[in-house]
Amino acid sequence: MPAHPIPLRAQWISIEHAKVTDTLADWLLESGSLTKRLKSQCQQFAVEVLSEKVVANRFCDHAVFKPPGTNVRVREVLLFCDNEPMVYAQTWLPEQQSQQGVDLAHLGNNPLGEVIFQDPQIQRVGMEVADFAHNQSLAELTHSLKLPGGPLWGRRSCFNLTNQQIMVCEIFLPGAYPYL
Repeated sequence: MPAHPIPLRAQWISIEHAKVTDTLADWLLESGSLTKRLKSQCQQFAVEVLSEKVVANRFCDHAVFKPPGTNVRVREVLLFCDNEPMVYAQTWLPEQQSQQGVDLAHLGNNPLGEVIFQDPQIQRVGMEVADFAHNQSLAELTHSLKLPGGPLWGRRSCFNLTNQQIMVCEIFLPGAYPYL
């Protein structure tokens, strides 16, 4: 199993510059809740928390969480459909959350998507995609999950919540619906 949080350094690009199938592009560009869309494809949906902790930011190159060394709360999960891992996801939150609104730091096994898409104050402010085919840490994760080799595309979205930034990275694992 790779160390946590898994570094997601990549060449993040806009979807227009990505060479992907129409099906994959449709999933990467999903503007609503990815949780809701996954649930619509399966009988049983589950979230498994891999790690949740406050760390010094050494892994995120996004301007939202600069300068490097700033403490952030990172939550890593796997999203399962019918007992098959579909998505590896990371959520990056400020270490100290505002006391307004919902507490995103203590979700447990509840999906983030069900929370943020219910709150009209939370707005998505950007999305980028990346190819993780050569990410060694994600390769270790897929191997530990006994998944076959295959494409690893992901997306990174930023959300605003009362002047706080939330970043969500979602990587579609080999065998996930977007690749079928």
